This record gives sequence, structure tokens and C-alpha cells, in this order.
Amino acid sequence: MNEFWIIAVGILAALLGAGIAVVTIVVVLRNGRPDRRSAADVAAAAQAAGWTYVGTDPAVLERLGLRHLFADTRSAKTAHVMYRRVAGGTAVACGTKGRGWSNETTWTRTRVTSSGENNSLCTLELPGSLPTFNLLSEGPGGSVATSLGLLRDLDTESHEFNERLRVVASNDQLAHALLAPTVIAAMQEGPPETTLQIVGNQLVSFRTGFAEPAELAERAAWLARVAAAIPDFVYQGR
Repeated sequence: MNEFWIIAVGILAALLGAGIAVVTIVVVLRNGRPDRRSAADVAAAAQAAGWTYVGTDPAVLERLGLRHLFADTRSAKTAHVMYRRVAGGTAVACGTKGRGWSNETTWTRTRVTSSGENNSLCTLELPGSLPTFNLLSEGPGGSVATSLGLLRDLDTESHEFNERLRVVASNDQLAHALLAPTVIAAMQEGPPETTLQIVGNQLVSFRTGFAEPAELAERAAWLARVAAAIPDFVYQGR
């Protein structure tokens, strides 16, 4: 049995090293109940929180360049789309039935998705496009994957940050430059149980649950603080 797992891990590591592995995890969680709120109720809450309510917008994920973060058409289905201007950029928020993250380097391509759960997505437009950056919660599974060489983790100068969070990026050098102390501090101030990613020219954050306009307004403000802390020089030559 031990030999089997050693061989299996070796094969998986080899596939990752060859850059042809795509990891897709589809999980149906308990938080998949239907949203019973009416569009009128959510629209009223959105207006009160400073959002412009759109409602239905099937092409929003494609326009934002985020379609690849979802496993299938069902998980990528959006609801209660809304937008607003925040700190000179456009923030977009909506509900989805899934979420995910992906990363591609010279040697590896990783894609992890979940499906069947209610999530709220909030994005903020950045001044320019940057290499992919994923800020993930650290856990026992991640530590094991790192020790086996299956999942990368970028260390920073903050021990607390390294203990709590994992950074998976497509460009480690630029990720180090991006993670200035002010950026790390802003990232750690995020709302509980939220993700943070950079995909193209978008700061992206998922949170399990329905799209709540007041919470999304707070999250958009947090993304604006993170964006403001990113040093200008990381955009140069991009």
C-alpha cells in the first residue's frame, strides 16, 4: 500500500512538472439552497448600499476574464449583478453557484474549482494587468502538498502572513515586489472567509453565501485599499 501511494505521488508530481496537469475539484456543499429573495428586494438593498443594480448579465464573467474560474455553465451562472465606481475603478459584484482559482507557470498549470454552492463575487478594476496571483487560506492539506512538491507557496517577510495564508503566483519575482508591507497589511484586513486573487486587470474576491449588497460594498472598499497599496512600479512594462 505504501509503495502504491509513493508511486501515485511520483506520477502526479511528474505530471505537474511536465505542465500538463489540470486539477479540478467539484464539491457540492450544503450552501446550495435557492435564493428566495426577489430581484426588487435585492435591487432596493443595492441602491441603499450605493450600487447600480443590473440584475441579469450572462456575459459579465467573460468580460471580466473570469470564466475559467468556474467548472461548468451551472457554477458560472450569475445573479443580482451590480456595479459601482470605487477609487477610480469599476467594481462589479454578483452571486454565482461556484468559484475557483487557477495558476499557470512555465512548468505547471493548476485549476481548482467548486460547484453547487452559493458564492458572492466582488471584483475591482486595477490600473493595468498583472500576472496571476492567488491568496489562499493555509491548511494541513496545503502544508502536505508543499512538502511533497505538489503545491507552491511563496514566503514573505511576515511570519504571521506565511502561517495563515498561502501565495500561489505565476511570477514569483513580481509577486515578491507586489507584496510590500503595506499590501500585506491591507490584505490581512479583509473580511472573514474571503478569497483574494489577481486575474488580468481585476482584483477578485469570493465569499460563500448569497450576494448581500451591504457586505459587497464593504468588500469593494477593502479591495480598493489593497489596490491603493500596490506599488506603482509593478505595473511598469506590463
